[in-house]
Amino acid sequence: MASVTACPECGEAEDLRGTPVDDDIRVTCLSCGEQWMRGGLRCVSCSGQDIVHRPQAMTRHSRGTQLSIIGWRELPLCRTCDAEALETSISQNIPVPSDYVAACLGAAASAARGAETTITPATPTVPPPAPRPEAKPETKPAEVQSDPRQPRTPARPRPTRPKAAPSPSTVPTVRQAIAAFMGEASGRPDATALLLLGTHLGSHERLGVLEREGAADRLADWCQGHWGGGSDRDRRALGTICRAVDFWGARGWLTSDPAARLR
Repeated sequence: MASVTACPECGEAEDLRGTPVDDDIRVTCLSCGEQWMRGGLRCVSCSGQDIVHRPQAMTRHSRGTQLSIIGWRELPLCRTCDAEALETSISQNIPVPSDYVAACLGAAASAARGAETTITPATPTVPPPAPRPEAKPETKPAEVQSDPRQPRTPARPRPTRPKAAPSPSTVPTVRQAIAAFMGEASGRPDATALLLLGTHLGSHERLGVLEREGAADRLADWCQGHWGGGSDRDRRALGTICRAVDFWGARGWLTSDPAARLR
C-alpha cells in the first residue's frame, strides 16, 4: 500500500486530518502538526485502486475482558476483495465490525504468515505441592484488666470527606462520546449522520463544544443544511442526533439541550 497511515514524525495513527489537493490528499497530524501527501491507495491483495472508505469502531480489551471503544477510523475496503463486508455496511448503513480485517490491508497474507509461524507450546510441568507447615497451638493474648471505676471514653465518629466535584477533564471528546452512544444505542442509529457530526465539531474537541455561546443555533443551521428536506432519511438523521444529545445529557456530559431547535 503506497499511502502512509501514520505520522512519519511522531507515529500518530489516529488524530490525522486529510485535505483534498488536486488528485491527492494532504494529511495533517493533529498531534505534532506534520504534513505530507498521502499518495495513491492500492489493495494489497489484488493491487486494484477501486477503494471505498467506511467507518469502523476501534476497540481494545484494556482490562481483562472489559471492552472499551477508543474511537473511529476510516477503513479502506476493496470493492473486489472486501465485497461482502462493503455491501453489508452500505446497504444497512452500519459501521464495519470492529474485528473485521480488510483484505485491502493484506488480511489473507497476514493470516497465512501467522499460520506458518505457529508453534505448539510445550505443556508446562506442574511443580509438586509445597509441604504444609505444622499447625501451631493458638495462644490467647493476655486479657487486660480494666478498672471498673474509670469511665470509658466513647469512640469519636470519623470525619467524612466531602466528595470532589467532577473536573472538566471527565467530559469525553466528541469521538469518545459518539463511540459510547453507538455502543449502547438500540435500533439502527444513522452512523453516517454521527460521522458527519463528529467531523463538523472536531473529533478531538471536548463535548462541551456543544455548550459554547451560539453553539445550539450553529448546530441547528448546520443540520438544516444537510437534512432539511423532510424525507424519511432526513428525519432519521435528525432523530439520531437528538437521541445522541439525550444520551450525553443523561450521562451528565451536557447540562443544556443544544438540539432543542431540532425537536
